[in-house]
Amino acid sequence: MWVIVLLKRFIIAFCIVIFLPINTFATEISASSAVVIDADTKAVLYEKNAYCSRSMASTTKIMTALLALESNRLDDVVKIDAVMLDTEGSSLGLKLNDTITLYDLVVGMMLTSGNDSANAVACFLAGGINEFSKLMNDKAKEIGMNNTTFVTPSGLDKGKHHSTAYDMAILTASAIENKAFCNIVSMQSATITISDKSVTVYNHNKLLSMDKDIFGVKTGYTEKAGRCLVSAKKYDKNNIICVTLNAPNDWDDHLNLYKSAEKKYKKYEISDTIDLAVVGADRDTVKCSYSSSYMSLTNVNTKVYIRSFLYAPIKKGDIVGYALVSQNEKIIERLPIEADEDVEYYGFEE
Repeated sequence: MWVIVLLKRFIIAFCIVIFLPINTFATEISASSAVVIDADTKAVLYEKNAYCSRSMASTTKIMTALLALESNRLDDVVKIDAVMLDTEGSSLGLKLNDTITLYDLVVGMMLTSGNDSANAVACFLAGGINEFSKLMNDKAKEIGMNNTTFVTPSGLDKGKHHSTAYDMAILTASAIENKAFCNIVSMQSATITISDKSVTVYNHNKLLSMDKDIFGVKTGYTEKAGRCLVSAKKYDKNNIICVTLNAPNDWDDHLNLYKSAEKKYKKYEISDTIDLAVVGADRDTVKCSYSSSYMSLTNVNTKVYIRSFLYAPIKKGDIVGYALVSQNEKIIERLPIEADEDVEYYGFEE
C-alpha cells in the first residue's frame, strides 16, 4: 500500500515539475481564460484555462477581417443595405444606401469595432451571415482552431458562437502574417470615406499607446463574454501574442503577461570571422565577418553562402556573402558577410 502512496506522490511531484514552469512567471491576472504564445513556434509561454470554451465577443472580427483581406477585393465598393444594418451594439454609423470600399469597412470594423461593418463584410463577400459563417469555420479548421464555432461575423452572441483563448491566439498568429492586417490593427486612428465623405475613426485598443512595441490587435465586450482582448507585441525579432477572455483588468493583464513572457527568451550571439582567398593583391586572404544577436526560445542556426575567392581591390564593408539565420527551420534574417579591411590591387604575376 505504501508503495502505491509513494508512487502517487511521485506522479504529483513529477507533474508539478513538468507543468508548473509555464505559469510560475506570471503574477495573478483578472482573466478567466488567458494564453501567451510565440507566434512563430506556437510555443505556449503561459496559459490559464486556455482550452476552455468561452464567448469571445468582438475579437471574432479578427477572422472576419482576415477573410476580407484575403479576398483580393479590397477596392470593391459596397452598397449598404437593410440586412447589413440589422444588428446592435457598437457601430460605424453606416446608413442605408451608403457606399464604402471593402478596405474601409475592414478599417472601420477593426478600429471602432462596428458590428454594422462586420455584417456588411459578410453579406458582401458571401451573400449572407450564415454563408459567411461557413467560410469562417472552414478557415478555422484550416489553421487548426479545433475548438471554435463561428456563428456571427461581429462576435455578438448567438447560438453556439464560441472559441478558446488558445484558438484565438492561433487565429491571430495566422492573421499577423498578412501585412495589410498588421498595418490596420496598428493604427491608432484612420480616415476612411463613406459616401464620398471623409470620416476619422479611432482605435479602441489602448495598449497601442501604452507600449510602442504592441501593434494590435482587437478589443471586445458583450455581457456574456465580459471584456476580451487580443494583442500582439514585437520582441526583438519575435512576435508574441496574448489573449485574455473575461478579464476585468485586461490592459494590466496584458502588460504584466508580456513582461513575464519576455523573460522566457534567451540571448543568442552568432558571429564568425572568415579568411577568404583573394586574387590580385599582395596577400593571399582577406578577413571577412558577420555578427548579430537574437532573443529566442530556442537556439538559432546559420548557413553561410560565400564566394570561394575575391578579386582585388576590396573595400572594407563590401558584402561578400550572406549568413542565413534560421529558427525551427524558418529563416529569420539574411545577415550580410562583410570585408573587414581594405585590400589594394597589385596586379597578377606573369
